[in-house]
Amino acid sequence: MGYKSMPKLIEIASPRLRLVALNAELATLQLEDRKAFFKALGVDPEPTWPPELMDQAAMEWTRDRLSARPGESGWYAWVYISSVMNRLLGTGGFKGAPDADGVVEIEYSMLTSYREQGLATEGVVALLDWAYSHDQVKSVIAHTRDDRDASHRVLEKAGFVQGKTHAEPDEGVDVIAWHHTPNKHPA
Repeated sequence: MGYKSMPKLIEIASPRLRLVALNAELATLQLEDRKAFFKALGVDPEPTWPPELMDQAAMEWTRDRLSARPGESGWYAWVYISSVMNRLLGTGGFKGAPDADGVVEIEYSMLTSYREQGLATEGVVALLDWAYSHDQVKSVIAHTRDDRDASHRVLEKAGFVQGKTHAEPDEGVDVIAWHHTPNKHPA
């Protein structure tokens, strides 16, 4: 399967990043043929791909959702690509299309070597802008482990407000809920 045979990709740009929404074909390539995945995105191979939170189960979940709902590309995983280095830096996206209340949940994860550079925040802000460009989106939520200070800084810089903390017994950690509305602009 070649890049040219795929449907037109959804892309957005920020000052240092090009974000590409995965579709079913790209999500499948990411799992089955990493070399073809990089080629389809037009990026140099990244030996440390994927980031830690985009594990096998997450990639399979993304592929399955996009295969079942091909018209919802953009409401699942996006890859962050360096415009300068032409490399994959991380991933972000949503857990699906907006619910009946207009809420979407955002997630993100960066490769270790690209953390602490503001790139995750830049990607999250770009995804927020994209989400809010859809009239049905009224707010964006996120959930982070309470021991992820860098992730908390990303959300704070992107204009999220910290909410309640609750225990996740299955994972043995506390999780913080975050909320963002369109009137909350990054600092």
